[in-house]
Amino acid sequence: MKKTIIAAALIVSAVSLGQAADWPNWRGPDHNGISQETDWFEKWGSSGPKRLWTASVGTGFAAVSVADGRVFTMGNKSNRDTVYALEEATGDILWRHSYSEALSPRQYDGGPNATPIIDGQYVYTLSKTGKAFCLEAATGDEVWNKDLKKLYRVSTPTWGFASSPLIHGDKVVYNVGSRGIALNKKTGSLKWKTGTGSSGYATPVPYDHRGTEAFIMFGSSSAYGVNAATGKQLWSKPFKTSASVNAADPVLYDGKIFLTSNSRDGELIELRGTSTRSKWKNRNMRIHFNAGVVIGDYFYGADGRIERGNTVRCINMKTGETEWTKSSVPCASITAADGKLIILSRTGYLYIAEASPARFKQLARSKVLSGTCWTPPVLANRSVYARNSRGTLYKLQMSEMVVEPQPLAVNFAGSRLEFSWPAKGNFILESTDALGQVADWGEIGGGTAKEGDRYVVRVRPSAAQQFFRLRSE
Repeated sequence: MKKTIIAAALIVSAVSLGQAADWPNWRGPDHNGISQETDWFEKWGSSGPKRLWTASVGTGFAAVSVADGRVFTMGNKSNRDTVYALEEATGDILWRHSYSEALSPRQYDGGPNATPIIDGQYVYTLSKTGKAFCLEAATGDEVWNKDLKKLYRVSTPTWGFASSPLIHGDKVVYNVGSRGIALNKKTGSLKWKTGTGSSGYATPVPYDHRGTEAFIMFGSSSAYGVNAATGKQLWSKPFKTSASVNAADPVLYDGKIFLTSNSRDGELIELRGTSTRSKWKNRNMRIHFNAGVVIGDYFYGADGRIERGNTVRCINMKTGETEWTKSSVPCASITAADGKLIILSRTGYLYIAEASPARFKQLARSKVLSGTCWTPPVLANRSVYARNSRGTLYKLQMSEMVVEPQPLAVNFAGSRLEFSWPAKGNFILESTDALGQVADWGEIGGGTAKEGDRYVVRVRPSAAQQFFRLRSE
């Protein structure tokens, strides 16, 4: 039998030795708007960050979620919502899943408000009218769908459901109904529900309630603590606002909860049994849609209504005092990583700034998008994703990745194959029997030894076709 053995002679390595990370859900893996990436930013030139690719994903406000080499988002075209899976490296469409859903513009452009969440092999989404889907992440094939509004007769908020799904154990949880709904994530069957009242627009926030796993649900006129296992109410905090727009996610700080809306002062509350106590209020932090971030003892957020707010502020979370105000940044959305703020203004300017309570210290600024930009920027694997309401999505390079040739030598040593490469860096030899999406790269077992100035590993090849590569650790 003829054997085919292919040894890859290229590896991909980063110029920076910092940590890169996926961003698999709304507000990131820690649900706080902060990425764990390090050394991700290199100051760009006068022309702004390099645009790696562009995609058109339809009207809407869904952010992107990035996992396992795929980028997921949503948009609406011709009164049909579409869930997109894009190739992370190229922006090419891997698959799309569409269904009937009205654009429903109402004082804004319309389209989906929620962001997909990836959980292993599956992606979960929610439409403005309450259509919940579970799809296979690799193919887009439908696993299940449920019309939450029809099934559970819940009230629809004025601007439609905006809660992104949240995965918790065997459940997928939505801020739908009085205090949320939880389904079995594998089957879509009901785990618990809490009532038919109108929800707010924020996504459930997981937290620890004195040793019990729980969620904060922001309803139309109150915030609630909800037992994650049962849906039972643990506490409530009245929070009535203009037009019942409780949209900014609650933010955790030192065992306390920060609540804010565009028509009510930002307020830090402390839980006391089934009741709450106000620690402080600040009228300079009234956030309309996109929650800010807490770094250390300081909160960074965008104060004001989405259509006319123009300030970014830093608030001392211990005292509630305003540390600084940066004006002329129209209603920004903010994420963060490695001590830096990533700010996208409503008008499409991207800022990178130090997360410092001393002052607003701008590191870079560039106009990256036109149109209306309400969707938060997402940092994933050293690139920032930014979109506008009409569905233009850009992947912007933050630090350079390079492909370096490596002399991976292959020789026959009796009945074995001998691989060797220069003894520098940390590399792993891997093999697979197929390439492309079906590739299943696995590390070749022990036996790597340093011989002179090279690492050497000898393996016994199988009878089937094999591919080999070096991977940087």
